[in-house]
Amino acid sequence: MSSSRFTSTLHQRDARTQLFDGYDVSRSSSPSLGNSSNGTPSGFRAATPNSRGQYSDSVMSGLESQNDHEMEGLTARVRLLKDITVKIGEEVRDSTKLMGNLENGFDSTRVRLKGTFNRMMRMAERSGVGWRVWAGFFCFVMLLFFWVWKF
Repeated sequence: MSSSRFTSTLHQRDARTQLFDGYDVSRSSSPSLGNSSNGTPSGFRAATPNSRGQYSDSVMSGLESQNDHEMEGLTARVRLLKDITVKIGEEVRDSTKLMGNLENGFDSTRVRLKGTFNRMMRMAERSGVGWRVWAGFFCFVMLLFFWVWKF
């Protein structure tokens, strides 16, 4: 069980790396065509609007291609997030099922132990020996088993 948790953790790290690989939070919000440190493309000057605040067709085309590229990246990240979410849902369902099975197992064990204890108490009453003597005998037998097992 611990190895599957370890493997699951490795897959989570890999998914996080894929999801946030290449994500740059220091991007400028001004229109540009590259990803250099100052927000301008390498070897090019920043795009500037004309006197009416409009950009040229080549700048707009470059911005659209950059936008398309970013959309592809976002689509891939959304797909990865969906896969992660599906895997989380599967893990939750499996864990819920396991917890239900454990609960049922504990309930059946509790019922069996209660029945065994009740039968033991009836047997102790019929034999005329008190329950404390039987409990002491049971502890002695358990200690004897432990002693043999240990040494």
